[in-house]
Amino acid sequence: MAWQQWPTQAIDAQPILLLHGGFGSWSHWIANIEALSARYAVWTVDLPGLGGSGNLPKPWSTRGITELVLAGWRVLPPAHQALQLAGFSFGGIIAGQLAAMLGSQCTRCILIGASGFGPLHVQVDLLPPPAADAEADVAEAIHRENLARLMLRDPARIDALAVHIHADNLARHRLRSRSMAGSNDLAEILPRIPARLVGIWGEHDATAGGEENLEARKRLFMSTRPDAEFHVLPGVGHWAMYEAPSEVNKLILY
Repeated sequence: MAWQQWPTQAIDAQPILLLHGGFGSWSHWIANIEALSARYAVWTVDLPGLGGSGNLPKPWSTRGITELVLAGWRVLPPAHQALQLAGFSFGGIIAGQLAAMLGSQCTRCILIGASGFGPLHVQVDLLPPPAADAEADVAEAIHRENLARLMLRDPARIDALAVHIHADNLARHRLRSRSMAGSNDLAEILPRIPARLVGIWGEHDATAGGEENLEARKRLFMSTRPDAEFHVLPGVGHWAMYEAPSEVNKLILY
């Protein structure tokens, strides 16, 4: 597994582990790492079968992925420290399961546009990815359209960096996580997470299913932990950390 440790200026900084979404890598957090490093010892990881990490052994399951992440974390320098977790999209399922496995060692679990809510989750129809020999402008147009359909609400945020991150991550993926994303794995584990829960969703998250389904998620959060937080960011899509980094960073740093 490919792990990344980011420098921090903070003395005795608490570690925070950021978990990316499906078909992604650590770069899903590229707009947040610098700001979060002012307070935390930031760690990221490429989940098995994605980014720079090795393939995930079959049979594939969210629990199997989580167990590998935990095994990796156990041999890193901050293994015995209290930590916070933040998971985006598919990484939200892994963050939730990891928080349950870590017990009191995890002090806060932040879930951003998290999947794993069964019927509340929407699978977005996307264009087929460009062929390996596609012209650059054709490939870019497909990536931009899929980013607009799934990831980002504001067309201005579909910039060259977003296209590059999306194309690079897609080219390196070997794990197809969409069926696991549509599971109820996170909803089922929420009651077993002792950490403080924070939910963050974009108002226009294409996977969220609209206002009614967002409210249903909020009820799940609040019924699990009365001190839970649930934030809906106006005008924001699925990839909230990239589209609204200042707002998301403030909520994590709070």
